[in-house]
Amino acid sequence: MTTDAMNTNGAGLSPSQRQRAVGAVVAAAAGDALGAPYEFQPPVPDSEEIDMIGGGVLDWQPGEWTDDTAMAIVVLEASLATSGGHDLRVETAQDHITREWYSWSLGTPDIGTLTSQVVRTAADLAREDGHYAPRAKDFRIAADAAHEQLPASAGNGSLMRVHASVLPYLLSPEEHAVEAITAVCRLTHVHPDTIEASILWGLAVRHAILTGEVDVRVGLEHLPETRRAEWLARIEEAEQSTPVMFRRNGWVVGAFQAAWAAIVGVGPIPEGKFAQRDALVAALESAVRAGYDTDTVACIAGSLMGAALGPKAVPPEWRRMLFGWPSYELEELQGLVDRVIAPMVREGGEGA
Repeated sequence: MTTDAMNTNGAGLSPSQRQRAVGAVVAAAAGDALGAPYEFQPPVPDSEEIDMIGGGVLDWQPGEWTDDTAMAIVVLEASLATSGGHDLRVETAQDHITREWYSWSLGTPDIGTLTSQVVRTAADLAREDGHYAPRAKDFRIAADAAHEQLPASAGNGSLMRVHASVLPYLLSPEEHAVEAITAVCRLTHVHPDTIEASILWGLAVRHAILTGEVDVRVGLEHLPETRRAEWLARIEEAEQSTPVMFRRNGWVVGAFQAAWAAIVGVGPIPEGKFAQRDALVAALESAVRAGYDTDTVACIAGSLMGAALGPKAVPPEWRRMLFGWPSYELEELQGLVDRVIAPMVREGGEGA
C-alpha cells in the first residue's frame, strides 16, 4: 500500500512503522555518540575495538551525543511548536528552529564551521534589526552570504539532521517532505550538493520507516533531471567501496557515500533481532573506522539503519548510555518522537 493510500483511507501508521520512526532517531543518536570520541582522528585500524567510550578531542562523556543530535532535536521540537499541524515549511516553525539553534550555539563545544559562520552572521543581522535572537530570514540571508563567499563549500551539517525533517511527513505526499527538507536545509546550507544529498537521504529514511526497506535511490526522481546521473554514479561508487575510502567526509557527498558504503557493506537486512542488531552495530562501527568526521557519518548511517530496523536493533547497553543536550536521555528522546508522530499512529497490523 502506498503512503498516499494510507493517508487517504485514514489508516495511519502501524505500530511497526511507529517503532521504526523512533528507531531512526535513536540509532542516529547512537551513531553520533559512538563516533564522538573518534572525531578529528585518522581511520581506526581493525585491530582497535570501537565502543561507546567517550573522551576524544572534545572530551565527550560515554554515550553523549554531539551537535548532530542536538540540532535534530530542535527540528523535531519545532514541528510540535507550530499551530495547525506539524509543518516545518511554515515560517513560525523555522523561526523556532533558528532561535533554538542560536541559543544552543552559545554553549556548545561542537559546531560545524559553515553552520557556525551562518549563526554568527545571522545573529549580527538580527541585532542590527533590534532583535536578540536571529529569525529564519536572518539565517537564510546568512546562508546565502556564506555560499557567495565560499561557493565550493558544501558541508555535511544539513545531512546529519535530515531524518528529523521527514518525520512529520510520513503520511504526506513526498513533495511535502521534499519541501520541508529543502526549507530546513537552506537555513544553513544552500550548495546544491547539500540540498540534493539531504533529499535523497531523507526520502530513504522515510521509505525505510514506511516499508522496512533500505533504498537510497527512491528520491532520485525529486532531483533535477540533469543531476540524477551524477548522484547515481556517486551511489554506485559508494557501493563498490568502503567508508574509509571517502576521506573527505566533512564534505556532504563524502559523508553520504561513506554512510551508504557502511550500510551496503553489511549486506542485505537480515532476519531475526540478533542478526539485525549485529548488522546495525557492524554498519556503525564501519562508519566510525573511516575516521575524521566520525560522529556525523555514523549518525547518518544510524538514521537509515534505525529507520529500517527500529530502536531495539541498537544494543541495549548503548541505549541506556545515551544522553545529551538539552538534558535528554533515551526516554525523553523517544517521547519526543512519539509526540511528533502521535497523530499518525493507529492500532492494528502492518500498514505498508
